[in-house]
Amino acid sequence: METKLIIVGGTKGGPGKSTVAQQVAAGLQLKRGQKVHITDIDIQQTTTSWCEERRNNKNLDLIAFSYIENDIVKHLQSLNGRYEYIVVDAGGFDSEIQREAMLIADIVLLPLRPKRRDLKSLRDLDTVLESVKSSNPEVQIRAVLNQCPSLPSQVSRILSSKDIIESFGIKCAPTNIYTRNVYDDAEEAGRSIFEMKGKDRDKKAESEIEELVDYLMSLEVQ
Repeated sequence: METKLIIVGGTKGGPGKSTVAQQVAAGLQLKRGQKVHITDIDIQQTTTSWCEERRNNKNLDLIAFSYIENDIVKHLQSLNGRYEYIVVDAGGFDSEIQREAMLIADIVLLPLRPKRRDLKSLRDLDTVLESVKSSNPEVQIRAVLNQCPSLPSQVSRILSSKDIIESFGIKCAPTNIYTRNVYDDAEEAGRSIFEMKGKDRDKKAESEIEELVDYLMSLEVQ
């Protein structure tokens, strides 16, 4: 089994990395039938808590997970060949363990909000990514705009943010993730958005994540 490694990271806290990591992992396993492992290297352990809630709920499919504080390369190598995808929640700050994981990643996914303070973080991130690319030239680095406002008047803000991101040589995923209550509601219950029922379900959110998952899977053939 060939294992693909996706690092969900960056150097700025707040843009929803843990949520994106959780929903991408869930989309890969629940909607695309992939065997997935989540590794949490964020000291806040948000994704670890989410996975533990799932493990304690017999009505939810188990997604294999672990929390790692060091020796990340050794850990990831030990999982190689056992899963089709490993999704790493790297947290919202630059760290040695995140850089080590990026050096062996297939995909680095950078969630960013269309806000000035997030876009300013690209200046610091640029140095990190240049170092990663020099050691791991095959890595696919992509940004995804997260927590986007849904008002039509904010479209120009989103497009302008994409232009700024791409000025740093970072391609943007074609799918945007919008601000929707279902992401918070699902995470609080240890669920993915695909496991919400009845009036709590949000098909637009499901479509966003499925499109993002399909895009990430398509990067394998480039």
